[in-house]
Amino acid sequence: LRLITGGNPVLKVGIIVLFFGVAFLLKYAAQRNMIPVELRLAAVALGGMALLVIGWRLRRNHMLYGLGLEGAGIGVLYLVVFAAAKLYQFLPITLALALMIGLVGLSCALAVLQDSKGLALSGSIGGFLAPVLMSTGSGSHVLLFSYYTLLNAGILGIAWFKAWRELNLTGFLFTFAIVGFWAASAYVPDHISTTEPFLILFFVMYCLIAVLFAHRQPLQLRGFIDGPLVFGLPIVASSLQAYLVYDFRYGLALSALALGGWYIG
Repeated sequence: LRLITGGNPVLKVGIIVLFFGVAFLLKYAAQRNMIPVELRLAAVALGGMALLVIGWRLRRNHMLYGLGLEGAGIGVLYLVVFAAAKLYQFLPITLALALMIGLVGLSCALAVLQDSKGLALSGSIGGFLAPVLMSTGSGSHVLLFSYYTLLNAGILGIAWFKAWRELNLTGFLFTFAIVGFWAASAYVPDHISTTEPFLILFFVMYCLIAVLFAHRQPLQLRGFIDGPLVFGLPIVASSLQAYLVYDFRYGLALSALALGGWYIG
């Protein structure tokens, strides 16, 4: 609650309105074939970079305001790259993923260098929301999950340096909520080979994040274990796994055996 209401709430509301407005503008423009596509994307990308530069310049005299603008700029750039790759097919998948890696790295570096939990949170939330807001009901789930793998790799990288519980929980909730929603609405048994590796990868990532969080905490009983990750992760992941393998003989039994072996290890 302090994270949401503290600092400059007017700035936070403005950034949220701006982010959603840009997302719906890009989607609306794609559907209506208004001004040239290249000009639209270039204008939005320049706007995102302008926010990022202005926020960086203001970080010393107006830290909260500057960090908020930096987070908004990174979120807008996530939107542009995802829209260029998915809505318009301007970028090949490999180039789009490379740009996403760059944005994830930039976001993590800025957050750690400036010791800003808020910047890490705003950048991550913008990254997770970008494909949801850009969704047209079609597209490759492999691209979506590859993109989320990059975002979670960024959170894992930050967890190596900082014990930011809110960031860990944000990534966990967004990742598994969106994966669960996709599984409930679009999964068929033929997708098992392209979804199982991602579920395993997300599970391992958040196990490691929970361990890193514990190592970054002082040795106290209160707050030493990150409960929602430590106990929520196996419940959520095993539920999704049961849904994926319900058509396979011994699928759930083998999954339980593997999960037990992992936790013993």
